[in-house]
Amino acid sequence: MYKLIKPSIEHKEKYLDYLNDWGDESMTPLTSDIKHMSYEDLLKYFYDAEHDINLPRGYVPDSNYFFVDEEENILGFVNIRHYLNDILLKIRGHIAYGIRPSMRGKGLSKKMLKLALEKAKERGINRILMVCDKSNVASAKTIIANGGILENEVYDVTDHEIIQRYWIDLTHL
Repeated sequence: MYKLIKPSIEHKEKYLDYLNDWGDESMTPLTSDIKHMSYEDLLKYFYDAEHDINLPRGYVPDSNYFFVDEEENILGFVNIRHYLNDILLKIRGHIAYGIRPSMRGKGLSKKMLKLALEKAKERGINRILMVCDKSNVASAKTIIANGGILENEVYDVTDHEIIQRYWIDLTHL
């Protein structure tokens, strides 16, 4: 049985193992890079982000979760933004997620996103914007499998990528 759990100090070693699995990947989970801070500082950052404490300009409150198996091995990471600002609305969306590289190709992204959508619904979000690079076919399939409807494609001038924007209606969850 898979679930989403809040990061805590008890998960430090498993988190470091999860992080090491990313190696030299060019695309890593947005808030999974702790090279510049300790795990304890990362936990504080997550707490502050969820409670809208000292957020950097342009950031919105968000909730962070580990996607774990029965033994609480960390298989993935989910970041759920509580609402969208202009940049999130254009090219970032409500939810960012990533499955550790060694666990890809097993259908876990679909399960993890389903759980993330349930968490978003619990927060009162009824319509979710999901985005992915057009070249990331696996992510697009995951979004579509969870009810995503493609609205359009936009060009991200920062990353020089075409971004696909999908909406998922949560009113029926």
